[in-house]
Amino acid sequence: MSDRRRKLSLRATTVGCVLLTGMGTVTAAAAAPLADSAVLPQVTSSLDGTKCVKHSSRTAEATPWPQKLIGIERAHPLSEGSGVAVGVVDGGLDGGVPALAGRVSGAHTDCSGHGTFLAGVVAASHTPGVGFEGVAPRARVIGATVKAEGYGDDADPDSVAAGIRSTVDHGAQVVLVGTGAVRSSDALKSAVAYAQEKNAVVVAGATGSSSRKVAYPAAYPKVVSVAAVDVEGAPLGTGGSTGRAVADGGATARVDLTAPGDRVLSVGPGGGHFTGSGDAVAAAFVAGTAALVRARDPHLSSDAVRERLRATAVRSAGAVPDPVTGYGTVDPEGAVAALPTGDGPGDGKGGRDGAAAYRADPTPAEVTSGPVWAVVGAVAGVAAVVAMLAVLIPRGRARGWRAP
Repeated sequence: MSDRRRKLSLRATTVGCVLLTGMGTVTAAAAAPLADSAVLPQVTSSLDGTKCVKHSSRTAEATPWPQKLIGIERAHPLSEGSGVAVGVVDGGLDGGVPALAGRVSGAHTDCSGHGTFLAGVVAASHTPGVGFEGVAPRARVIGATVKAEGYGDDADPDSVAAGIRSTVDHGAQVVLVGTGAVRSSDALKSAVAYAQEKNAVVVAGATGSSSRKVAYPAAYPKVVSVAAVDVEGAPLGTGGSTGRAVADGGATARVDLTAPGDRVLSVGPGGGHFTGSGDAVAAAFVAGTAALVRARDPHLSSDAVRERLRATAVRSAGAVPDPVTGYGTVDPEGAVAALPTGDGPGDGKGGRDGAAAYRADPTPAEVTSGPVWAVVGAVAGVAAVVAMLAVLIPRGRARGWRAP
């Protein structure tokens, strides 16, 4: 078994143990997505301004399951995203959230809470007594507000385009499109090309936030397209099929990477904790990882960063790219550890050869729920045996170990 396969198995085992033992309180709920949704408010992706979330004063203390699954804290000794700016193109951004304080520009009223939530996944700083923190807790965030198309709830592609250009012009080296459009436009294609010319990495959810339709700009080849998986590593919204969402005309979503996206925990308007789900949430983990890589070696081109993320992903079984899971699940530790060592985290003195210095495992690690449920089954089995012996042994002693 390769080291990377072993690490993922251990992480999955840890998540399984927490799921088994941590289902009763708000503290334990931070590691159990089903419990989270019951005790914490949820953000929405609405752009029409009619589904505003209330400020949350609730917080969860334990480390959330996505951080355990992909090992975010293991990457932080190498990089925390210092010096990198991440653009968040969404419906708004609350710049007053304590976990993002002093590192936000382009803030705007965030009715749905979605933009603030994604910014937290990317860059929330560590708070004493709280297990949650962002993937790149020292990165800066640049917000850009997207408008709805007409009177619907889908994003206007030209508005998304303007948001991408705005964040790049203000220094974003990574751009997270949190609310994509369900149709393409010349302006959006041009904005993605502009970001690439400026050496910015564009990351987006493979399908729409308010629908399961193919999303743009994720459908464009040079954009890092991300699909969500749950705590078992299973893709969301596929219904067991071999493809993802189908749009008009039979198009299927293009997927580069997967990441946690089922009832994920993050901050929201007011600074309390919320939960959120979907491909855009998963994309935030990848955008944060891209920020770690860019801080670790600022000399890498946007193309090299994209290839680095693909090359170091924890792969599912079979050939890659897979139509559902792409190149596999993002691995923050693997992405930054694969870079040549410089003088310290984020010093930028590593090599400039993109993914060339990294050699993938000859037998790539699998993303599987097996270790989780094996542990759950084993623990349940031991508990049953202990309970049975607790009854039989006293009875046997009372009978002098004679048959009845």
